[in-house]
Amino acid sequence: MRHSVVTRSRGRAALALGLAAITVPLAVTPPAAAHERGPSRPWEAYNLSPDTRTVRPVAVHATKGQVSDPDAVLKGRRTTLSGAGASLTLDFGKEVSGLTTLRFAGSDGPAKVGVAFNESSVYAGEPTSDASTGGPRSRDGALYAQVDGRTTYTTPAEQLRGGFRYLTIFLDAAGEVTLDGVSLHFTAAPKMKDPDRYANHFYSSDALLNRIWYAGAYTVQLNTIAPDTGRVWEPPAALWNNTGKVGVGDTILVDGAKRDRTVWPGDLGIEVPAAYAAFNDTESARNALTTIYQAQRDTGELPYAGPELDKWGSDTYHLWTLAASWDYYQYTGDRRWLDGVWGNYKKAVDFSLAKMSDRGLLSITGTSDAVRILAKGEHLLANVLLWRVLDKGSQLAAAQGDKALAASYAARAKALRTAVDTHLWDEAAGAYKWYPDSPIHPQDGNSLAVWYGLAPQDKARRISKDLTGNWNSVATTSPENKGNPGVFAGSMEVNAHFAAGGQAADKAGVDIIRRQWGYMLDHPQGTKSTFWESFRNPEDGCVFCSAYVSLAHAWATGPTPALTFYVLGLNPTGAGGRTFDFVPHTADLSFAQGRITTTRGPVDASWKVAENGAYSARLTAPGGTEGRAGVPTFGKKIKVYVGGRMVWDGTRARGHKVGSDGEYVYVGGLRGRVSITSAPVGGR
Repeated sequence: MRHSVVTRSRGRAALALGLAAITVPLAVTPPAAAHERGPSRPWEAYNLSPDTRTVRPVAVHATKGQVSDPDAVLKGRRTTLSGAGASLTLDFGKEVSGLTTLRFAGSDGPAKVGVAFNESSVYAGEPTSDASTGGPRSRDGALYAQVDGRTTYTTPAEQLRGGFRYLTIFLDAAGEVTLDGVSLHFTAAPKMKDPDRYANHFYSSDALLNRIWYAGAYTVQLNTIAPDTGRVWEPPAALWNNTGKVGVGDTILVDGAKRDRTVWPGDLGIEVPAAYAAFNDTESARNALTTIYQAQRDTGELPYAGPELDKWGSDTYHLWTLAASWDYYQYTGDRRWLDGVWGNYKKAVDFSLAKMSDRGLLSITGTSDAVRILAKGEHLLANVLLWRVLDKGSQLAAAQGDKALAASYAARAKALRTAVDTHLWDEAAGAYKWYPDSPIHPQDGNSLAVWYGLAPQDKARRISKDLTGNWNSVATTSPENKGNPGVFAGSMEVNAHFAAGGQAADKAGVDIIRRQWGYMLDHPQGTKSTFWESFRNPEDGCVFCSAYVSLAHAWATGPTPALTFYVLGLNPTGAGGRTFDFVPHTADLSFAQGRITTTRGPVDASWKVAENGAYSARLTAPGGTEGRAGVPTFGKKIKVYVGGRMVWDGTRARGHKVGSDGEYVYVGGLRGRVSITSAPVGGR
């Protein structure tokens, strides 16, 4: 087992506990080897990203008609297609993105060879690509290579294919062509020199959770694109066009690999934490947010979708931009960026505050939302978002030196929380209502109320229990969306269970990750590598029911930050990560280890729970950062030791910045390299 491996930190331990500095010997792994696979880095076995920008298919999925030696092309040898209707469908083994090159060894004369792209095996093998343009055509059609003897064909830049697993090469007329090479130039995450070299990692005793963390990371990576490779809007009359300018900078977060390849602010609520947790990629988030702020109207309204879609009319997505702005600032402490958008932020807050009802709730009039058009009125999710914006906006205002505005935002946040509890809380159900007079207790709004902290702990745990009552055999479901599986809302729910805390909620968090995201990851019609925009309940008779659904959609990646921030327990708490928490939610796991990266460098942590319940942990943090660790009590009276020295004797602190809430013993002021252990009172 390598559960206690952490990397070397600069400097020595310095605990703000009134204790001497402690140096703990630790295993050392050079950061330069972060992308190398081997027994000392077992998590790399789960990494789905390619180790080179040149990617090749790994298997033959199907053939039709006359195809000789179909496997040969996988090895750079000759595969021949003969006669109209002959086709070869190649499988890359996972979702990929980029420009495809076909190398033909020859033909029996001029020939027209079709090329089609598909994400799911449901549609693979047909002479047409999935739908991606958003236009009236049900499918995108195929590209055609003109082959005459030895020929090399590469997809034109405008027909870059953002997401597919299966590539079908076919003849629709008589003739014969011989193919001896197929490759793809991988275009996702354009600023990453080595696509498989992640800044951060996660590894635990549960192989499925490890797979899910990396599949979420890979999904986000495929949703990170060059801003000049987005979807063109309006839809082209034929084929597709991915040369749309969808934002600023050199890299940007968009909502889907295949489509829409556009900045949608709601998606950023999941994408920004996921991109940080996996890659420490904040540049792509900054560019997405800046793009949305640059489009702000004079009224203060922010767009529902960025260019080239340029959609408007969503009070919830307007607020998602502001909420995601806090996430970006917390991860980076980027004052220069905050200075540049602060006027926009305030103007956008005022736009929402102008819609407050007599009951002190936000009453939405811009009704476009994630998967439906909402009714006008005092909508739960919108009010939770506004509370978050005011609560965190108070801290942003303080960072700007505006004490009066900070106090105003804080007071408004407090009043809004009271109004939400007064008019939207349903005591009998133990959950918030969709609207004040609605019988529905929505997945999205309740999950966000817990995740973001609007709901106090007693209500949060009741909500967590209520949400589990909506689960079916494969997924969370959304009462507000006709009981369909919750994917975007499901990402919120996963984080909500851990945020609620406690044994039952933590167990619910890992259980639903395994159930829903394991289902998506292992489903035979999926990509075996990425998470989906949406899907249907098993009784509906189809999983996707449409070739337009995106199977690499970053709003579905909620488990990746949840596993890092909660299960591993590493979570930045101060701007730029200069302060952080290490508070594991161990659930039913026996160990976890991983990393987050702050502006000062990487923070590595690991924890282990032995069969007898003994807990041990290690933490390595860079200079200039300070951590707070939470040691789980598992419902027992425990003693806690830091570097071998007792800091909690079971009932009271033996050091500075030490306390307990009964579920954890908290030890603050941790710096450098630290070892932490606990033992039941009466034992060691």
